[in-house]
Formats: sequence, structure tokens, C-alpha cells
Amino acid sequence: MRSDIRALIVSILLFLLWGTVLTYPFRIISDITCQATEAVVGKIPLPAIAFAVLVLLIIMGITCVMLFLGKMEVSDHIALVLSITGTIVYTVRIFTTRSFSVAAVFMAILLSGTIVLVLMRKTEWTRYIADAFIMALPVRMCYECIMNPLYRLLKTDLYLLSPFITVPQTSIFSKVGNLLGVNLLLWSGFFFIVSLLPVIYLTGGRKEGKIRR
Repeated sequence: MRSDIRALIVSILLFLLWGTVLTYPFRIISDITCQATEAVVGKIPLPAIAFAVLVLLIIMGITCVMLFLGKMEVSDHIALVLSITGTIVYTVRIFTTRSFSVAAVFMAILLSGTIVLVLMRKTEWTRYIADAFIMALPVRMCYECIMNPLYRLLKTDLYLLSPFITVPQTSIFSKVGNLLGVNLLLWSGFFFIVSLLPVIYLTGGRKEGKIRR
């Protein structure tokens, strides 16, 4: 399957299942990346609009770097590294918060399953998994830059379609407001679309997912 089509399918599935446990293994990495980026950029005294745009550009830049690596041999190792990282982070969270539950067991199975698939060297599945980890970043930005302002503009309950489409209460553009009389959705939507263009370009031309014999 063409790499751009694969990335599109994965992105749609992530978007539609964003609030469910099925996407949590991939959201772990995106959460860590986005939170760390916001924390670092937050230490710089910037206007709200500059802060939001800089965070967005950094997140999309990280996505582009990983997609670029997908054009090289190292692409086969991306899924393994991210799966192991996600497993470690989730395990630490479970033990530090003592949140043992059926959901925790299910999550452990999902994360372990991703590692097993990668170690089995089934390249087709591996690249779907790698794309899920990578595309979780722009999907999260879509929720923050498009869905949150859209729901607020329409005055719609943020949890209307929960647990599937679960819109975050805040976004990186929340403090921008209707800058210069322009609606927040237009500001955040414009910058998101602009930053998405190189991501779309880099999704193509990567290795095709053929199963190794």
C-alpha cells in the first residue's frame, strides 16, 4: 500500500477513536511530546499567539523528522522504539498512581502486542504501527487547533461524542482568543493547515509495507 494512503487511513482511525482505549498506546507518546514542548516553550516570555504557533510548529516539525526517517532503513525501528517507550511510561504511571484496573491490563496487552508484532518483523504491520505513533501528533494538534475552537464556536458540549471524539477542554490557542477581531477558529485553523502541508508532503514516498519472508 502507498505510504500516503496508509498514513491517511491511520490518521482517520486515530481521529475517530481518539478518546478510546484503542488509541491510548499511541496517545502516550503524543501526550509526552506535546506536554514537554509546551513546558519548554512556556519558559520563554512570548505573547499567547507566538506561544501557540511555536508549539504547533515544533510538534509538526517533530512529525516531519519522523516521517523523513521513514524514507530510510531506520524506519523499521521507529515502531519498536516508540512501543517500548510507551510501555515504560505507562508502566511507571500505573505503579506511581496505583491505578490497577481491567483497563490497565487491556492497555498492557495492547502495548505488548505492538512490541510482539514489531519483533516478528512483519513489516506491513510494523509500518502501520509506526504511522500510528507518528500521526498521533498531528491528530492531537487537529483536536487542539480545529475541534476545540469549533466546538466552542458552535457552543457544543465537548463530550458530545465521547468516548470516541473527545475534545480537550483547553488548547494551545485557548489564550489567544479572537485576536484583532478574528475568530479563534480562523487563527488556529490557518496555522494548523499551513503546518500540515509539509507533513502531507512527507507522508508519500516512504517504504511500502511489504511483509518480509
